[in-house]
This record gives sequence, C-alpha cells and structure tokens, in this order.
Amino acid sequence: MTFQFIASEIIKNKISALKFGVLLADNLQVQKSGVDFEPAFSDLRRFLQEKFSALRPAEEETVKYVRRMYGRIGWEPTRYRPSSEALIRRILKGKELYRINNLVDFGNIASARFHLPMGLYDSDKISGTIVMDVGKENEAYRGISNPQIHAAGKLILRDDNGIFGNPTADSLRTSITEKTKNALAVFFCPPEIPDDHLKEALGFLSGFYKDFSADKKTVEQIIYF
Repeated sequence: MTFQFIASEIIKNKISALKFGVLLADNLQVQKSGVDFEPAFSDLRRFLQEKFSALRPAEEETVKYVRRMYGRIGWEPTRYRPSSEALIRRILKGKELYRINNLVDFGNIASARFHLPMGLYDSDKISGTIVMDVGKENEAYRGISNPQIHAAGKLILRDDNGIFGNPTADSLRTSITEKTKNALAVFFCPPEIPDDHLKEALGFLSGFYKDFSADKKTVEQIIYF
C-alpha cells in the first residue's frame, strides 16, 4: 500500500521545507515484545545517559529544532511535549517505557534515540490522501488513552475520515492492535535536520520491523513539503 502526502497551505506558510520520514511495513506479526527488547532498551538508556550527562534535553540540537517546529505553529512545546522529548525525559528519570506491543515498543526506542517525534498507524485504517495540517477551532479526536484530544492550533495528520494523530498523541482509530497486519510509521522532521539523520532513523527502525514482517522487508522514503 502507498499513500499520497500533502501539506496544507498554512503548514507551507509557517514551516517551509518540512519533511517526513516514512516507513511502510506489511505482513506483520503484532505481539508482546520478547527478550530482544531488554538489550535494545538498555542500549538506549546508556546512550541517553551518556549524551545528556552534562546536557539538558532542551539544549540538544535536534530537540531544539523539534520545539521550534511546534513554536512556528503557535503550539507550546513545554505544555505539549513532542513524544520523542517526553520519552527521553522519562528514560533519564530512570523510568521504564510503557510496554504495549513490539511495533509500538521498538518505535519508541527509535523515536527516543533520534529525538524525532514519530506517529505509528495501522495503515489499513487510513483512507485517502494524508494531509499535514493545523487543527481548526473546535476540532478534536479520540486518543489512545484520552477520550478527547483538542486539535485546535496543533500540528495534525488527517485523512478522508478526519484527524488521526499529531507529533504528541496518536488516535485510537488508527492505533496498532494485535489485529494489525500493515503499519505506517511517520517521523515528523523539522527542515533544519539533515537528511542523513532522518535516513539513519528510518534504517534503525527498519532493522527492528523486518524481524516482525513475513516479507522481511520495509519501504522507507523521505517526503518533502
């Protein structure tokens, strides 16, 4: 399955040269993460502890650029933290990551390691063109753990059926479940981030997801707006 991605005019006007890192994986087996998760998480924790031993997350370059992306829309990144920054801060506090399933868990590892917010969706539940937009007044959607997420003034993704996520919170409608067979991962990437960093993030995530796919392959792409 392939998708067309476009950006609304308001996005183009506020964040020129925004890009997505997109990964598609088909014929997946969704299950609880196995023993391979613990060494991957331990490696991530060591990496973050070393990197941020003398540096606050908000001072790191990629984190700053993601925050700036939020700010250009008028979305306060301290009140609504990008998912990647929230994961980093949680790990640095010595907390474990929530264990959901193998796709979500390893997606969280990739997002935290490369400091880029990532949305993860059941691609069979997405209809039509995917539009990067800003939520309108009174728009809302049902989140995975929140019955109503207000979307006004926030970066959002929408399809023919409405909003299905943002860089802080995904929707329940397109969430990954044990019935998911095909998945779409989207890294939200500010224009200042080099393509090589985004390609590395996609390759890192692909390395995990290939193990969960009967096809043993994924498709990665950078979408430019």
